[in-house]
Amino acid sequence: MKEIHIDGCPVIGTGAFGKVYRIDADTVVKVYDDPANLPLIETEQERSRRAFIKGIPTAIPFGIARIGQTYGSMFELIEARNCNDFLISHPEKADSLIAEYAAFIRKIHAVKSEPGEFPDARDVYLGYLECMREYIPGEIYGRLAGFVRAVPESSGLVHGDIQMKNVMLSNGGMLLIDMNTISAGSSLFEFAGLYRTYIAFNERDPGNSERFLGLSADICRKIYYRTAKLCGVDPERRDILILGWLRFLHVVIVELSSPESPAVKPTLETLRRLLDEENIH
Repeated sequence: MKEIHIDGCPVIGTGAFGKVYRIDADTVVKVYDDPANLPLIETEQERSRRAFIKGIPTAIPFGIARIGQTYGSMFELIEARNCNDFLISHPEKADSLIAEYAAFIRKIHAVKSEPGEFPDARDVYLGYLECMREYIPGEIYGRLAGFVRAVPESSGLVHGDIQMKNVMLSNGGMLLIDMNTISAGSSLFEFAGLYRTYIAFNERDPGNSERFLGLSADICRKIYYRTAKLCGVDPERRDILILGWLRFLHVVIVELSSPESPAVKPTLETLRRLLDEENIH
């Protein structure tokens, strides 16, 4: 395994599991904070390759490197910048960027997968639920599981976390990074992820997007609502909201290891209300 050093290398992206550094003019490495994430790196590289072969514009993976005591995933990425940072630098271009972003999402969703080629998005969300079983009342857990299983089957590709930080502008076009979340399923799961990022976090933690994305709550709402409408999706669909709050809950309880967070109880109450409104028993 190649060993590389990142001292002095510029950070071009930050995510839940680590940072992305530019090594040279056409190479970046996504360095994971926890050495135990090596299987996650291997999964991301394999899914990136499969997606690239399917015609998904994505950074080309070409190896895993050791960085000190941890590991990194190496990609070819020529002069790229994520859409989130571009928007911060060019707020006057928000409308045109969102329109291009929505068209890119539609392009991704139009790609079809073969059976077993990618995980089923329903199974991914059922996995999120299973990780939280001890923290969710049994009655809500059962209703949520039944709801997820009932989402219509689809062979369309879903990135799963297609927020603007994971969409890069490169040579005038857009491409995806962070491919470990890609799956096959209904686009409802895609917009649930966007709802979690741009709406749910600010509702439970006002100012969250300013701190973590550098974007105001107003521009986050504009990104979510305008993108959904341009993709022909009702941004207030209850099934999107249910999946979005489920995904938010998983981030808080599992990814942030905060089952005692004050955000948990009101989120469970919101999920119960939405399930009631949808008559899901």
